[in-house]
Amino acid sequence: MKTRISAMIFLLCVVGFSQSVRADDELPTISSGTIEPYMSFMAGVAIPNSPNITFNDGTSPNTVEDVDYHTKQSIGGNAGVWFPTRNALAGFDVGLEVTGFVWYPDIPCCQENVNGLTTNGVFEGTTTEKQGIYIGPNLMIRYPMGISEAYPNGRWFPYIGGGAGAHQMSFRPGGFRGAGFANAITDQRNTTIGFLAVGGVKAHLFKYVAAFAEAKYVIADHDALGTDRYGASTASFSQDQVINDYSANIRTIFVHVGLSIHFDIRP
Repeated sequence: MKTRISAMIFLLCVVGFSQSVRADDELPTISSGTIEPYMSFMAGVAIPNSPNITFNDGTSPNTVEDVDYHTKQSIGGNAGVWFPTRNALAGFDVGLEVTGFVWYPDIPCCQENVNGLTTNGVFEGTTTEKQGIYIGPNLMIRYPMGISEAYPNGRWFPYIGGGAGAHQMSFRPGGFRGAGFANAITDQRNTTIGFLAVGGVKAHLFKYVAAFAEAKYVIADHDALGTDRYGASTASFSQDQVINDYSANIRTIFVHVGLSIHFDIRP
C-alpha cells in the first residue's frame, strides 16, 4: 500500500514539475527575448540654427550671415522593430525604424537683403514661409532597464540612433505677396539628403503603451532654396511672384515627446 502511495506521489510530482517547466517556457525570459514592433506619435518644437545663405542668382551681396529662422512646432511619427540581441551585444538591443516629421522654419519679416529691402525708411518685404519635411530610416541601439517577465525588453530604456533620409524644404513669399487668389497654395520645393542623429529615453506606462522624450539633430545641404530677397513680388491679380535662389546648410535641433504602442512577438 505504501509502495502504491509513494508511486502516486512521485507521479504527481513529475506531472507538476513538467507543467511548471511548460509554463515557464511560455513566458518570455531575458535569454529568449521578444521581437518588439512599435508605432509612435510625437510632437514638439524645431529649433533651427542661424546659418549663412549664399545667393545663386548673381544678386549682391552674395552671402548673408546669421539668417534667423523661427522656432516653431513640429509633429511626426515613426514605426520600427527592436530585436532581442542583448546577449550578443553586452546587454544592448538593436533596432530599425522609419521616422518622419514636419516643421515650419519661417524666416520672419524684415531681414534686410533676405526677404525685403528698406527704401526711403520704409521696409518693403514679407515673411518667407517655409515648411520642412524629413523621412528616413534609422539604426537604433538601446539598453533595457527594469527587465522582468512582464517586461522582457525592459520597463524603460535609454536609446540612441542615426540615419539618412529625404530632407525637403518648401517655400514661398508670405503674407499678401505670396498667398492670394491666383497663388494660394503654390510652393517651391527642394529635396536633398539629410543626416539625423537621435537620443532619448522611453518608459512603459502600461505593458503595451510607452511614453518617450527625445532630441534629434538634422543637417542637410540645399542648393536651390528661395526667398523674395528685395520684396519685389506684387499683390496684383496675376500674382507676379519673385523668387531669388540661394544655397544653405540647414541645421535643426528637434525636441519631441510622444506615445508609442508596442507589440509582443514571442520566439
